Amino acid sequence: MTALELARRGARVVLACRSRERGEAAAFDLRQESGNNEVIFMALDLANLASVRAFATAFLSSEPRLDILIHNAGISSCGRTREAFNLLLRVNHIGPFLLTHLLLPCLKACAPSRVVVVASAAHCRGRLDFKRLDRPVVGWRQELRAYADTKLANVLFARELANQLEGTGITCYAAHPGGCCGSDYKQYVFGGWAWAWWCISDTQRISLEIMTLQPRCEDVETAEGVALTVTGVAQVKIMTEKELLAVACEQFLGKNVQDIKNVVLQTLEGHLRSILGTLTVEQIYQDRDQFAKLVREVAAPDVGRMGIEILSFTIKDVYDKVDYLSSLGKTQTAVVQRDADIGVAEAERDAGIREAECKKEMLDVKFMADTKIADSKRAFELQKSAFSEEVNIKTAEAQLAYELQGAREQQKIRQEEIEIEVVQRKKQIAVEAQEILRTDKELIATVRRPAEAEAHRIQQIAEGEKVKQVLLAQAEAEKIRKIGEAEAAVIEAMGKAEAERMKLKAEAYQKYGDAAKMALVLEALPQIAAKIAAPLTKVDEIVVLSGDNSKVTSEVNRLLAELPASVHALTGVDLSKIPLIKKATGVQV
Repeated sequence: MTALELARRGARVVLACRSRERGEAAAFDLRQESGNNEVIFMALDLANLASVRAFATAFLSSEPRLDILIHNAGISSCGRTREAFNLLLRVNHIGPFLLTHLLLPCLKACAPSRVVVVASAAHCRGRLDFKRLDRPVVGWRQELRAYADTKLANVLFARELANQLEGTGITCYAAHPGGCCGSDYKQYVFGGWAWAWWCISDTQRISLEIMTLQPRCEDVETAEGVALTVTGVAQVKIMTEKELLAVACEQFLGKNVQDIKNVVLQTLEGHLRSILGTLTVEQIYQDRDQFAKLVREVAAPDVGRMGIEILSFTIKDVYDKVDYLSSLGKTQTAVVQRDADIGVAEAERDAGIREAECKKEMLDVKFMADTKIADSKRAFELQKSAFSEEVNIKTAEAQLAYELQGAREQQKIRQEEIEIEVVQRKKQIAVEAQEILRTDKELIATVRRPAEAEAHRIQQIAEGEKVKQVLLAQAEAEKIRKIGEAEAAVIEAMGKAEAERMKLKAEAYQKYGDAAKMALVLEALPQIAAKIAAPLTKVDEIVVLSGDNSKVTSEVNRLLAELPASVHALTGVDLSKIPLIKKATGVQV
């Protein structure tokens, strides 16, 4: 209807629909009904965000203007989707939210423009819980709650968008369609049930119970001018046929039972007065049933046009204030009394005659009656047994059917309980999984991370100590190397000095010859002697024992002979070349 009205006003209307077949058919019907050929179809699936982006791209590339954006798509039951969030939230809110932001540049360029979000009064029952927006929706109760949540999201989105776009020329609205444009369709239900949306559907009740009325007409003149007072009792009720029930609802919805009674009572009393004026007292008094039937037949069409049915109408009492009815009664009473006396006499006469005949007939009839009674009793007992058997069978069947239906209902209830337990168990598993993750994170934060930090600290300390020891060892090695190099340099210098000294000595020895050597030996002799005599410093006395054949001289000569060899071995100086030593030892060169 929104698209049709816009098309009738000459607007170019783009139907963004999920089904191409139905969308193109709707566009064709709108073009035919409105006479506007500027009604086209474009594919859009609000449950698929990729489809929303593709539609926005296609629209912006093909349409130069966008003056009004109406979000009219919505679902109330859920399904499955491959993407995050439930299908209700995607179609009712997330898809329109994304589409609005993708088309905002075009709306701003065409300002003044408008965004309309078709929401619902059900948003009053919504409550957005961001922790469960991506959870699945299971069962009709959760679907109703999820629907209310999406409508609340529509209203909040429209209000915030209006705040953010203030001053841009774009106005935003959230509309509740039930409160703005309703339907004239009415549904009448009796003896059953029907769905009614809270805060959306208008429901009213009317009683279908039997209403008892007591019409009363006082001092109404008959055709003969006699004033009578007539009271009656009527049973009426509202008819349940669809057309007549609609008429009764149109007449009496919103009124209580007493108001309905008053309307029907006034109608009945009016017809009762009119009929009393056309009858005589005798007609009214002598044939009350005919009088009541006449009133019912005359009043039935009028109350029927109000959806009311007259179930019964009887005359309760008829009386007057001038004893007219009493006079009629006395005359009638006298006639009746006379006829009664004659009748009594004739009856007594005929009684004797008939008594004998009757006795005979009585005996015959009694015999036949007894026979028939016996037959009837036997047939009755047989029929009663058959009826009892049939009743027992039907009772058993009804009991079994009742128990079977009860078992089915219990099975359904148990199935619902199992589904609820499954959902609760799934939620519990999800909560336990989250608790495990939280415990793992807590252990990582409280145990693992500190342990890793401590291990890293110890490792760094060890690495530092290692580097320290390495550096100390390298320093010590460098120290030792430097000391060694210094000592080697000293030794080298001393060796070079000693070599130079020895060289100079050798050159001196070579230059001065035996005299230098002799002087050197003479210089070294005291030291040699001191070294040789050093062990003897600790000897207090040396005794040389010799016999007759003393060999002291030979021993001294031997020692002197061995002395040059010892000096030569120690100093490298050959004493045997010295003439004195040579002479003393007698060595031949």
